[in-house]
Amino acid sequence: MVSLSTFIGQLIADIANARTNADYSAASVSEQYHADPFVKTLPIPHYIIDEAEIEVPVMVVGISKQSEQFVKQKEQLSVVIKERLPILLLRGYKFNYIREREEVQRQEDDKRRSEDAIRAEAGKDAPGRQKKRIDISKYEFSNTLLDEFAESARKITDKMVEHTGQYIEGYNYEILKLLDMAEDFSKQLIREMRTDIRSYAEEMKPYYSEESIKRSADYMGNLMFFEFKKIMKSAAGVNVDIKTVQMNEYATKDCLMHIKLKIKEQDLNLVVEDGGDGKEKRYLSLT
Repeated sequence: MVSLSTFIGQLIADIANARTNADYSAASVSEQYHADPFVKTLPIPHYIIDEAEIEVPVMVVGISKQSEQFVKQKEQLSVVIKERLPILLLRGYKFNYIREREEVQRQEDDKRRSEDAIRAEAGKDAPGRQKKRIDISKYEFSNTLLDEFAESARKITDKMVEHTGQYIEGYNYEILKLLDMAEDFSKQLIREMRTDIRSYAEEMKPYYSEESIKRSADYMGNLMFFEFKKIMKSAAGVNVDIKTVQMNEYATKDCLMHIKLKIKEQDLNLVVEDGGDGKEKRYLSLT
């Protein structure tokens, strides 16, 4: 038994693979032709599948509803949040703890250099008052600090599991939108992180600014989105039996459904453009 969408999708994918194999074969033949002086000037044989028409008998054996899978999906969501989020939070707290202090030091160094430049322009050779540099090495993670970060990750995770459960309980599972759910998750995570960070002494805070909290929470939310996507993929659909060889043994024409697919080839091009921020922008375009 297989879902009808999986079956049709695999048929189309296999036809696409046939074209791929044909292209690779033509490329291999071209090298052979080039190396042989007798056929070097001949055109390379190459064939395409302009259209493909397939007719297959299938037997409908049931229909799966999304509601039947929803209870299990809710349980899986809780499990994946409990497993993945504490790791992401602890990693984020540790990374930003150092990053924030390095940023403070950079700002102080920039300010000092600016003050020295102004004094130099004013004809004063003596440097301005030297501020004591932050010793980054003293911010190495002690076991106590790591325990505090881990406890924060645990408390925030428990809150997020509770909130996510309440969110999906109040949502119509038939129209549950994954992007809305991920956006709500990120917003709630920002609130929980903000509340937790207030409990830290100023010199021990892993985050100093609202922007750094938001950036970190959005990053974690994006990672969790892909975990949610795996779980919440709808299992709804028509289930069919495609053992066509055995159809005549236990099926009649009355209980068979004949699917007729007409597939027309459409070429795609990979377009690579400058994204404007130094990164390449890649997308597929119809020819």
